[in-house]
Order: sequence, then structure tokens, then C-alpha cells
Amino acid sequence: MRQLTLLLLRHAEAEAAHHGLADIDRPLSDYGRTEALDAAECMAAAQLRIDTVLVSPALRTRETAIIVAAELDIADDLRYEPALYLGDAEALLPPLRRCPDSAQTVLMVGHNPGLSTLAQQFMGGTQRIEMRPAGLCRVEFEHHAWRQVRPEVAVSFTVLR
Repeated sequence: MRQLTLLLLRHAEAEAAHHGLADIDRPLSDYGRTEALDAAECMAAAQLRIDTVLVSPALRTRETAIIVAAELDIADDLRYEPALYLGDAEALLPPLRRCPDSAQTVLMVGHNPGLSTLAQQFMGGTQRIEMRPAGLCRVEFEHHAWRQVRPEVAVSFTVLR
């Protein structure tokens, strides 16, 4: 049976909200750009080959994903998913389940609290997880297809960053 790998990446540090700027339009801070590069270096060091990238349409997640994708040379594989914008854990699963069977490793770039809740569910729900900005987790499944993925079938969970 083939192994599937899901990488959960919280967007890097964003600039603070301010009057007149919609939440979805908040960009990364300078420090956030550095954090996104650090996350990309972590993925490169773990020798992770990413086939598909699911990204929230918020500016801060798009910028995080673009930085990571450019560093890992996967810039043409970004798929923007509206359900990932501030979605709860359940809203994050349908876009994942629509990934092609040919994709062995999927990177999901999203937001808290949904991403942390999903990570906690994949870990078995026994320990609280709070993903920090640019936090990265790896979840592995022994399944043939993404459409079968759900928290109770995860076989391993690792915090990478």
C-alpha cells in the first residue's frame, strides 16, 4: 500500500490588522517572510517532494505559499481553495479529499484555529496542538487515495517546525 503525506503549514507572521484593511488582505511582515523561508528550508532538509499545494486565498497565506514554492521549485502547483480561509477543521478536509491520486505529498497552507484543530485530530486528539506562525506538521497515511483520508486513519504525526 502506498503512503500519502500531508504537510500542514500555518501562514507566517502577518502584519497587524489596521483600520481600512480587510483581514483577507493582510500581508506578511518582514519577519514573516523570514519565517516562510525557514519553513521552506525545513521541508528541503526533510527531503520532502511536494506534488500539490492547497492554499487559502488570504494574502498572508498566498505569500507564505509563494515563498515556500519558489524555494522548493514548485511554483506552478499552487491551488487556491476558498474553504481554507479561516475554515474550521471539517472545512479543510473536502479540498484535501479532491487531490489527485497521483499526488503523494500535499502541502496545505492555512490559518488557525482550524489548522491546529485538524493537526490535533490527526494526532489522535490526545494532546492540544497550537501551531505557531509558519508552524509545520507532517501527517502520514497508508491509503491509496486522498478521498479516503480522515483523522482516524493517520498512521504517524510529526511536528517539524
